[in-house]
Amino acid sequence: MNRIMLAVGTKENMTGDLHAIAQKWTNDPKLLIATGKEVKTAVINTASTLFLSENTVLVLVDPDSSLLGSLKSQLDALKERIPVILYTTSPPSEALKDISGSVSLMEKDKATRIRKNVLTFLKQYDKKMTDKAFRVLMERIRNESILESELMKIVNYVGDKTNIDSKDIQAIVAETHEDSFITLFDAIAGMDKKEVLSIFENLIENGVHILAIHSYLVRQIRLLLQAKDIEGLFKTPPEYPAFSRTFGKWKEGLELKPLEKKHYFPYQKPYYAHKLSKVSRKTTKQVFIAFLEILTMLDTHIKKGTRYDRIRLECGLLEL
Repeated sequence: MNRIMLAVGTKENMTGDLHAIAQKWTNDPKLLIATGKEVKTAVINTASTLFLSENTVLVLVDPDSSLLGSLKSQLDALKERIPVILYTTSPPSEALKDISGSVSLMEKDKATRIRKNVLTFLKQYDKKMTDKAFRVLMERIRNESILESELMKIVNYVGDKTNIDSKDIQAIVAETHEDSFITLFDAIAGMDKKEVLSIFENLIENGVHILAIHSYLVRQIRLLLQAKDIEGLFKTPPEYPAFSRTFGKWKEGLELKPLEKKHYFPYQKPYYAHKLSKVSRKTTKQVFIAFLEILTMLDTHIKKGTRYDRIRLECGLLEL
């Protein structure tokens, strides 16, 4: 079982290429990536590991063919246990070709490559995507490593529909972003700054503009403050069924009928309102107010469009 693959691509497309290749072997690949002087250590250590998880994929970026020649015994052992990818960003030598046995030339044009991957994936489920929907997908999802998982969400969302249109893409991406912001506030409540920055980075990679992130954060803070105000309705944090019943009755008794319902907690979907309620209980009202003050100060700077927008927002998140 020879699982050494030689792929020729570019530095810009490497992340997307590696995930696309690795997913041929496993749905949830764990990539071990090494380059330069790290290659020798990575090969020896991985080969000597007694227990490797089934989803492990070893990636050697621009490896030296003579070095790999000296590691032949380790590579021979590894290829029987896990997939190994030799990824080069320049034409490979004959020695590298001999090690792998075959060469895969990766598509350099990002849009063409993603379109092929989308068509291949959707064909499995007898689905088609309109050109406008594909353009929206390209705008919203920049990180190719999550493309397949997002397509799966879209397939599940449309159900029996054969054709996927732009509204479907917008709906599922908006839902994904809302979940990301809930997770973000969960990380803030837990003082997990590493997770906070990870979620922030993921939103940026998926095409969410800094100003849009700022607006989302302001809206979420306001909703969380409103959720805080109704904590008195429940003696203890309720499970979803109990929350949904009480939330529905309380909502029916409200006289206020705002035009922009998305800004008001009572008019959120019950499931989403329950998520907000759970997060609001983890943090004090003072922390939310302090964060809102930070966002207010950032508002002017961000709207001026300076090159430090991202840094300012990151600092604001870390100040909590």
